[in-house]
Amino acid sequence: MKARNCAWNWPQNFTRVLVSDRRKYRWAVVLLVLGASLTGKGQLGPTELLPEWGQAGWSNPAILHPSGGHLLIGGLSGGQFEVDHTGPTYADFIGVDGAINPEALLSNMDPMESIGFRSEVPIISVGFRDQKRFEFRLRSRVVAEQKFDYDRDLFDLAWRGNGHPDNIGRPISLGSMGMNSQVYFDHGVSVGAMAKEDKLWLGWGIHLLNGVAAFQTETFDVEWTTDTLDYSWDLSGAATFNAAGVSLDSLLEGGEIEVPGNGGMPNTLGAGIAFDFGFLWRIGEWIELDGAVEGRGGMRWLESLSSKRVDPANFVLEGIDLVGELSDAGLSGSSDSLSQALEDWTEAMTDSLTNTFPVDSDPGLSAAFDTRVRETWRLGMRFKPSKSVEVSVMAFRQFRFGQTTEGGMFGLTYRLRGNVTAHVQGQYHSNRWMWGSGLSLRGGPIRLSVAARNVPGFLFPLDAGHWHGQVGVSFDMGYAQKKKKRRKNDLGTGKGMWH
Repeated sequence: MKARNCAWNWPQNFTRVLVSDRRKYRWAVVLLVLGASLTGKGQLGPTELLPEWGQAGWSNPAILHPSGGHLLIGGLSGGQFEVDHTGPTYADFIGVDGAINPEALLSNMDPMESIGFRSEVPIISVGFRDQKRFEFRLRSRVVAEQKFDYDRDLFDLAWRGNGHPDNIGRPISLGSMGMNSQVYFDHGVSVGAMAKEDKLWLGWGIHLLNGVAAFQTETFDVEWTTDTLDYSWDLSGAATFNAAGVSLDSLLEGGEIEVPGNGGMPNTLGAGIAFDFGFLWRIGEWIELDGAVEGRGGMRWLESLSSKRVDPANFVLEGIDLVGELSDAGLSGSSDSLSQALEDWTEAMTDSLTNTFPVDSDPGLSAAFDTRVRETWRLGMRFKPSKSVEVSVMAFRQFRFGQTTEGGMFGLTYRLRGNVTAHVQGQYHSNRWMWGSGLSLRGGPIRLSVAARNVPGFLFPLDAGHWHGQVGVSFDMGYAQKKKKRRKNDLGTGKGMWH
C-alpha cells in the first residue's frame, strides 16, 4: 500500500527523501557538528530567524514574510534592547551571605572581558510580497550601541596588589581596555526573489547610514611593572581617542555633555553604507539551507570631530621617604604631620604623572575616522518534518567594534494556521547556556510578537550575563495561506436539508 503524502506520514516521507538523496546531505552532517561545537559570544534569536517577527528579511533578505504585506510604525513596531556581559555573573563570586569571593571572581574571568549594550528603535518598516516570488522592503531605524572592554589584570592588581609574588617583576598589560560607542540612523532597501521555482531564493539589501555621535578608542597601550629589587613602579603607555558630536575638551574639564540635536533632529556627522546578501535553498522536500551576510560596511565621521592623544612615555615611581620628608619640612612624627607629608607627596606625584603623560590635541582640524557597524555571517539548516513544525540549526560569526565572536544555536518552532508561532531555542554564550523563546500572535490585520534570547536572564538576573528583549506590533495585509474560494452555484455534498 502506498503511503499518502500527508503531515501525519512525515516519518516515511522524511526517511524516503534522505535515503534517495543520501549523498547530497553528507556535507550537512559536517555543518551540524560545526554548529554544535562552536562556543562563542554572538547571538541570534527568533527576530533574526523567523519571518513572523517582520525583521528576518533584513537578517537574510532571501526570507519572505508570510503575509502579502506588512507595516510597522514607531518604537513598538519591533524595538529591541540588549545588554551583554562576557565576564562572571553576580552569583559566580557572591556567596549566600553576600560576601565577595575575589578568587572566584578572578578564576571565572578571561584575560579580556567586555560589557556591551545595543538598542534598535524602528521608525517605520514596510514590505510587499508577490506570493513566493518577490518581496520589496523599506526600513528606517535608530541604532545605539556601546562596548567597554576591560582587562582581568586590573582586578588582579586591585585585589592582590603589586607586591604579590606573582605580580612582582611581571609586566601587567592593560592594553585590552577601551570604550567604543556610536549612534546612527539606518535607512535600508531590501529585496528577496525566487531564482528557481520553489527551490532557490536570493536576496540583497543596502543600508544608507547617517551617523549622529561616536566615541572611539583607537589605541590604548598601558603596562605596569613592579621592580623585583626596590619595588618601584614603572608605568609606560600611550593612547588615542576620537569622537564625533562629543567634545573631549569638555569631558576632560568636567563639563556637561551636550546631547546631539539639543532635543531636535540631530545633525548628520558621519555617513556610510552597508550591504546584506542572503540565500535560501530548498534542498529537499523537508530540508532548507539558510545563509546570509548582514551589515557588511561602516561609516566615516567627518564633522564635529575632536581627537586626543597621549604620546608614548615612561614614568618611574620610587615611593616616599617619610623620614626624609618629615626632616626636610621640620615636622614631627604626629598623625597630622604624616597626613600633611602624604598629601604633599601625592600632589607632587600627580603633577609629575600628568606632566609625563600629557593629553594633547593635534594642531588644526581633527582627522576623520572610521567605524564599522555590527556584521553577522550565518549558515544553517532548517528541517521541516511537517507544515507546522520546524527544527533549525545555525552557526554564525559576528564582528563588532573590532572584536570577532562566533556561536551556534538550535531551535524548535511550531506554527498553528498562520496565526500562532511559538519558538524555543538554546545557544552557548560566554561559557554558559542561554535558553530563549518567542511568541507571535495574529488576530486579523494586527500581529503581536515578543522574544527573549535568554529567558532565565529575566527570571534570575543575578545569575545571567545576557539580557535581551523584543516587542513588536505590526499590521499584516493578506494571509499566509490561500483560502479556496467557493463558487456561488457550487452545491455542498454534505448532509443538509436536501439529503
